[in-house]
Parts: sequence; C-alpha cells; structure tokens
Amino acid sequence: MLARLAPAAALLTLLAACSSMSEVTSVGKDTYSVTYSSGTQLLTWVEIKNQTLQRAEQYCQSTGRKLQKPKITSNHATGLGSKRATVTFECGVIEPPKDAKQ
Repeated sequence: MLARLAPAAALLTLLAACSSMSEVTSVGKDTYSVTYSSGTQLLTWVEIKNQTLQRAEQYCQSTGRKLQKPKITSNHATGLGSKRATVTFECGVIEPPKDAKQ
C-alpha cells in the first residue's frame, strides 16, 4: 500500500516547490529588473505582483534610494501553470524633506 503512495507523494513534493525570486539585475543606467515565478503554488496575480514589487522596493532601500517608475509585466498564465511577474524599475534619490517654515 505504501509503495503505491510513494510516486504520488514525490509528485506532490515537486509540485509544491519551485517558486523562486530572481536576483535583481541591472538592465540600464539606474534601471533594474526582478522576476518572481510562482512555480505551482496557488497564488493570485495580486500576491505575485506584490511580492515582486516588495523585492524591488527592498533593493532600492538597501542602496539608500527609493523605488521609482515600476513597470510590471507577466506571462498571463492561467490555471495550474506557473505564473511569473517581472518588475522593471528605477532607484531614485530620496529628496530631503522641505523646510516647514515659510
């Protein structure tokens, strides 16, 4: 009986894994890109895009800058297919606060 369940358990393990976030890569002057692939996790497009945007924002903050001009693209997968979102963005200078006295 256990021998019959082993292939199904192995397949389930493979399907549950496989989500990944790419490294942030430079694609131009002050322009970067990051991609998140859901693998077979059951995530909504909103969750996938939010996780990718969050990684872009973290990257900019780690360099002392702020996320600017994010452009989101996806592979438009449906059903159990792997969903993928890519954010291309810039990290801009954080402007100092303006003096409140005028």
